[in-house]
Formats: sequence, structure tokens, C-alpha cells
Amino acid sequence: MKQFFILIIGLLATTFAYSQIDNPGGTTSVCSGTFHDTGGSGGDYSDNENITTTLCSNAGNCISVNFTSFDIETNFDFLSIFDGPNAASPSLGTFTGGTSPGLVTSTTGCLTFVFTSDFSVNVAGWDATISCSACPATADYLQPTAFINNEKVGACLVTDCGPFSYADNGNLSGNYSNNVPGIYSPQNAIYRVFCPDLAGNCMQVTFNSFNTEANFDYLWVRNGPTEYSPNFTAAPMSTTVWPSPPGIAAYDNALHGDLSGSVPFSFQSTDASGCISFAFLSDGSVNGPGWDATVQCIPCAGGPNGTDNNDCVRLTPLCSGTAVPSNASGPGIVAEGCTGTACPAGGENHSNWFTFQAFTTGTVNVTMTPATITDDYDFAIYGPNVTCTTLGSPIRCTDSGVQGTTGLTGAAGDNTEDVNGDSFLQTMNVIAGETYILVVDEWSANAGSGYTLSFGGTASLDCTILPIELVDFGAEYVPNEDVVDLFWTTATERNNDYFLVERSTNGIDFAPLTSVDGVGNTEYETKYYTADNDPEIGVNYYRLKQYDIDGEWEYSDVISVNILADYYDVISVSPNPTTGSTQIVFNCYDKSQSILKVFDGAGNILEQKTIDCQPGSNHAELDLSSLSDGVYMITLNTNYKSYSHKIVKH
Repeated sequence: MKQFFILIIGLLATTFAYSQIDNPGGTTSVCSGTFHDTGGSGGDYSDNENITTTLCSNAGNCISVNFTSFDIETNFDFLSIFDGPNAASPSLGTFTGGTSPGLVTSTTGCLTFVFTSDFSVNVAGWDATISCSACPATADYLQPTAFINNEKVGACLVTDCGPFSYADNGNLSGNYSNNVPGIYSPQNAIYRVFCPDLAGNCMQVTFNSFNTEANFDYLWVRNGPTEYSPNFTAAPMSTTVWPSPPGIAAYDNALHGDLSGSVPFSFQSTDASGCISFAFLSDGSVNGPGWDATVQCIPCAGGPNGTDNNDCVRLTPLCSGTAVPSNASGPGIVAEGCTGTACPAGGENHSNWFTFQAFTTGTVNVTMTPATITDDYDFAIYGPNVTCTTLGSPIRCTDSGVQGTTGLTGAAGDNTEDVNGDSFLQTMNVIAGETYILVVDEWSANAGSGYTLSFGGTASLDCTILPIELVDFGAEYVPNEDVVDLFWTTATERNNDYFLVERSTNGIDFAPLTSVDGVGNTEYETKYYTADNDPEIGVNYYRLKQYDIDGEWEYSDVISVNILADYYDVISVSPNPTTGSTQIVFNCYDKSQSILKVFDGAGNILEQKTIDCQPGSNHAELDLSSLSDGVYMITLNTNYKSYSHKIVKH
């Protein structure tokens, strides 16, 4: 078959009519005129048609087609519309019978129309007008609709403090798709993760609109970087009841239905990673506008510190023959390693980055043994002789869903595997002098248990003996004195002259703060202390520069302390007003107990509870459902600060 376009030039040079007729027509640039079926205006289209027409704006903006009439044979003849230059573009719907598409507008500048008719019964078809206007706003990030490499994650980890916009896959102007991700079960909800790219920050999401099919299409918002991080539970979340599997907490407390009366509403991460995850599920019928949200960073006492080895730039050197206990609080502030197609499919969850160098030629085995056998660890190895900015594809990688021990063993037989693998990979052959980068990643939601990492094989690894054995190096902010206490401990010392304490406000440029004399030579534990009497608001980074008597020196790892400005170091209450339950978010600077009180207008204490407080962001649920409607005052006292806030119950 062939397809062509009839160009009708009328009295007005700017008026064009394009008829979709039984010949190929390709793509046409246009911004005004009319668009008809092959029968033209007032005529019937033909039987046995299969025609594709693409209309694109000729003005550098977006094209719209407004259907003023529409009548095709019901359930036999179909018009499918796509937002883009071909039928592989996102679908805007398929129409039959007398259900008109109405006004359809591209977000890409082009609209593609695919019309099919059967061998009998042709009717009037359609009449439509063509126009162009500014393209509708598009979100910075969309919710994915397909799995990566058999995993339920649908997009690579994003580290971005924004603010940026985030929407369902229909973008800001269209409806989300049905059948996301294609298997209707809360166990298969497809998810993506956003994390801060600045230390001392936590992600906050604010929904500007939300409307999905009630009781069928759900969005779970989760406090952390994994699929089963804890769900946020504050309103307008609602408990969801699934016939199968019943009673699983991970599937409760989802957003669904028309929540126009509740917007704007927000959720803020209190996880040590500072991350927020979103998991979405839709059934096979009835979709809706979905959501429009703003995601950004909020300074917090918790969140990533930018100094741990959960970013490649902070990787830890390893030595053979030594078991290394380790743990991670999140994916760090740099998104690394994700390919979007293969292992590691979704990127990091709770990661530690290491490096090792072969001292002799031979084989290398690596074993990761979790302290809790039900934890799920994965790993990837890059090299040889790569850097953090030139990682490339891993030479060993497992995304296995098997819990417990994982690693390299001689008989594994495979170099990479997806979630269905057995968690063991083939031993590596290494040559003396080669360096490698290893990342160990915990998929499990609870990253508190940790694991032991150990090496085996015939090759030995190159290690450097330091002049001191640094047992710990810590910093703690004391709010009521506005100082940062710095303390460290050495297990042994050899020719140790002194320590130079350095400080930075960006983690890159360090300046001397003070110096502390060393003991010199000792086989006994030695404790050191100094203070930063004038810390900066924000994240303060510290490191030790240890000098030998002969002038040689070595740097310690970098540690950090986050000091919040008074603007951020306040209590947060959401939702407020509330019909009953609300969530209290506040900051603590030490591990202690805090007292929460609720007062009425006369100053009477109506409720009082004790909250266990951890350093960083903390949250607690407060239930006011037993109180009468009105205005109440809540106070919260920590070891260092007192907070107060009004709350409305209605």
C-alpha cells in the first residue's frame, strides 16, 4: 500500500487540511488547519485500512489536535494516538466507537496516529483541527514502569538535592499507565530511590497533586533506600488490605484515591541514608492523573556524613589475611555503578567501597559473611587498574536474592548473575601490581547488623604498615557550649611526633586547626582530645595528619559533624491540622531520652511520653484522637534543646 497527503490550499494561505488516506505519508510539519479520516470532511473512511500519520509542530513548540467529531465502528475499527514521532512513543490511548479523544496535546512536539479498519462497515470517521502552543511542563523525573534485569527496581539510584519535580509516568499533563508493572501484586510494585548529594541533608517530598484509582492503584512512600524500607504512615496515607498475602506490614499505608483536599502534604526522610523510595502499582483498568511532587534536600542532624566509605572516593584499602568487619548506613552522596540494564541493576542500597592490590600473582577469593544470616548482600568488583571515575563494567557482579554468605569461590563457574543467581561467582586470577575496586552492597532494609569481609586464594595483597594503629577517631557537637569535641585513640605508636588536626567546610579544602603532641613509642592504648571552639554552621569535616619524628606523615579517614542553623533545628509536625494521628520529627545530638508533652490552652498537661533519642533525625507518632477539637501546644525537651509547636485538632 501507499499513503500520501492531499494538500488543500484555500483562500487563506495559512489554512491547511490533511486527510489520512490509503497511502504512506510519513511525517508532516504543520501548526494549523484540519485533520480528517480518509473520507475527508463529511465522507466515510475506507474498509481495510492500516495507516500511520505523524504530525509535528513546524514552530518549535508542541502540536495539539482537537477532535470536533468522532465516529468509527465500535470494537472493530481503532485509532491509537502516541505522544511522539512514531508508534513506539508513549501511548495516549486507543479509541473506538463514538468515544472521542477530545483535545490531545504532545509533550514532544509530535503526535502519531495509527488507524486500522476491518473489511466491513465504514462510517463517518472524524474531523479535527490542528494548532500549536507552548509545550506543557514536564517533570525532571518520572516513575518507571518496567523492571531492570528481573529486579523490582525500575531506575538507577538518583542523588540530587534539587529541588526537582517528580511525577507518574504520564508526566505532568497525562494519566499514568494501567498494568504497572504488569503483574498486579504489592510484592511486584516497581520502585525508584532518591538520595541527597550533599552531606548533612535528608530528602523531603511534597505532593502538589495526587489522584489515583482508589483501592486499586497505590503509591508507597518509604523512609530509606531499599524496596522494603519502612513505609511512612502519617495521613493522608491509608491502610490497604490485600486478600493475598494478608497482614504484611510492608504493603500497608499507601497513598491512593483523590487526595486533592489534602495537598500539599510532605514526608521527610529520617533514615541515616537521607533517602526516600517510591513504589507504585496499578491494575488493568481505570487510571488517573497520578501525582505531581517536588523533591528537595532539607538540612538534618542525621543523613549521610559524606565521610564514610559508602562512596567510591572514600574507599578503604584492604590487606590479605585480615577479616574486616564492616557496615553501611546508605548509598552515600554519589550514585555509582548502576548500568540501568545489567548487574548492578539498580545501583547501591547500603554500600561500602574498598580497594586492594595484588602483591603476588595468583588467585583471589573473597567472602562476605553477614552477622545476621537473613541479610541479603551483593557485590561487584571493577578492574584491573581502574579509578572511581572510570569504573566501567564490573568483572564480577551478583544481584542474587539469596540471603547469607556470598563471594568468590573456585567452582562457581559464572562471573555475573541477576537476582535469580546463587550469590557465588568464579575465583579471580590476578597479576602482581594490579589494583581492584570492590563494592559490597546490602539490599536488606535494616543495615544495622553488618558483615565480615575476608580474603583467600594463592595471591597475597599489598599492605602498608602505618606508624600508628588508630583505633577510633570521633567528633561530637555540644550545642550548649557551641564547640565540637574531637577525640581519638591509638593502640600502638612507632616514632610518632605529633598530630595536626585539620578542618574543612566542603570536605575537599582543609586548613590546620590545632596540633597535639604524640607519645612517640608505645605498645599501650593512648587517648587524645582537643576541641574546635568555633565551628561553622553546616557540615564540619575533620582529619588527622600524623607526623613521624623523621618528618613523614599520613592522613586519617575524614569524619564530620553537622551543625544545623536554628531555622532547620526545629520540631516538625505533619499533618497539622490533624484529625488524630500526627508525626513529630526533631533532632538530637546524643543518645538519650526526650520528654514530649501536650498542653491545653490553660497550660494543663494532657499527655506525656518518653522518647528514646538517637543522634540525628528522630521521629515519633502522637495520637490526639481522644482529645476534643481545638488548638494544643506540644513541647519536647532533649538533653541540649527544648522545642515547642502549636498543633490543631479538628
